[in-house]
Amino acid sequence: MISLPSTDQIILDCRRELLEVIGPEVHTEAGKVSVQMVENVLRNAAQRAAHEIAWMRDETVAMEAYAADTLAALPSAPGVAAALVALNDGPRQSLHLQDMARVYSLAGEALSCALEAALAAGHQELSSRASALLGDRSANEVQIMGEWGFVGRG
Repeated sequence: MISLPSTDQIILDCRRELLEVIGPEVHTEAGKVSVQMVENVLRNAAQRAAHEIAWMRDETVAMEAYAADTLAALPSAPGVAAALVALNDGPRQSLHLQDMARVYSLAGEALSCALEAALAAGHQELSSRASALLGDRSANEVQIMGEWGFVGRG
């Protein structure tokens, strides 16, 4: 019985069942490779389920702040104001994954417009800040993707 029925815990319990019960019953190399590949997917899906909404929310806040600061520094920056309006009109209060992903996408568009404007203007501080922001996003993507192994290949 699962005492903490969160999505990540349910996935991890399926992963445990796969490794402890099903895996030992698989005797062909192709079957063993398949078990390991599914185990990788389950492990990564559990990691993503546990943190995805928080990561998107936190990154959205950072991207929105960057776009707003860029608009303040470069008021005629093309597309930034419209991207921020679209972001603000998005389903900001919803915690449903599809809505969070939509808001995250809108924030990404605001970031893209702001970064393009900062680079075009040669604004060093905003360009450096964008680089740090993109580094943070990349670090989250590595956590989301987890440990994708090349099982049975190589």
